[in-house]
Amino acid sequence: MAGKSKQELNRETDPDPVLVSLREELTAQIRENEKLKRQTGDDDRLFNHIQDSIEALEPYRAVPIPRPQLKHAPLEALLCVTDAHSEEVVDAEEMEGLGSYNWATFLSRMETLGRKTVELTGIMRQASQVDQLTILMLGDWFLGQIHPDELVGASMPLPPALARASRQAADLVLKLAAHFKSVRVVGVVGNHGRSTSKPVSKMSADRNWDYALYLIAKEFTRSADNVVWDIPRSLVKVVDVMGWRVAATHGDIAVRTHRVPYFGILDSMRKQQLSRRKTDVDFDYVYMGHWHCDTLLESDIVICPPMVGRQQFGQYRVHAKTVAAQRLDFFSQKYGPTVSWNIRL
Repeated sequence: MAGKSKQELNRETDPDPVLVSLREELTAQIRENEKLKRQTGDDDRLFNHIQDSIEALEPYRAVPIPRPQLKHAPLEALLCVTDAHSEEVVDAEEMEGLGSYNWATFLSRMETLGRKTVELTGIMRQASQVDQLTILMLGDWFLGQIHPDELVGASMPLPPALARASRQAADLVLKLAAHFKSVRVVGVVGNHGRSTSKPVSKMSADRNWDYALYLIAKEFTRSADNVVWDIPRSLVKVVDVMGWRVAATHGDIAVRTHRVPYFGILDSMRKQQLSRRKTDVDFDYVYMGHWHCDTLLESDIVICPPMVGRQQFGQYRVHAKTVAAQRLDFFSQKYGPTVSWNIRL
């Protein structure tokens, strides 16, 4: 045949056994690699492998709940924890001193969040009974690997970050559980924790490091009788808070239309409500993170600020001032969310 040497033609008709063996071995390795890729981020597999080795943490001693001095209607506290990016590094020199972040900052902000939540709940308890706490964990606990170029901004690889961040999430829950009669934790996954480079609509929780964090943190807190976890595999979870239906989602289900994404968020959430009308999963309010801003849209769409605060991307690409904070609301049966606090970190 034209273009091929005699030696090449001989190899095709009588191939070298060693070469054939190497090709078969390479094909087998490629198949195995593809199989492992599909299993990467399968958090049920990971969790089942390590579950027996997770030792439950000791609950903190319960603190008596004081009786309110006034007799207003009881309230339920709703705390949003979102966009921690626990292993991310934000260099102060790259930010002109406007922001910085590392693992120590994450630990400090988690401690501050727990302490201030207790303090603010104490203020509300002067007038109302507050026995229950719902914690909405809205995802993006990690910088993750969805953008390979961003791996230079991580303080540690994902596996140790997963173990360490899971323990910190559990410790926050246990500290708060000492101050409430009951604590419900709802954990939805974000986009940064996914193990695929592109967004997926199916099995999104199964391939997401946030989901693994929730499973491990749940095991860490299993000795606390007043803590209940709700870890959905869906992108949205509707829960009852004092009779009001609250949708918890990371926020990346909304379509971004401009640099300021508010129209896209409004449009997406109104379409969600329309698709859920006359069902058990319709909602009155929606709480989300993802957008790294603190915004209330049309009184029922709550965009919660991020724990990580200012980053290079937000400062120089989005041109936004991002405050490191988390949101704490108090719901009443009659009025819904009555008091809201931004906990500055």
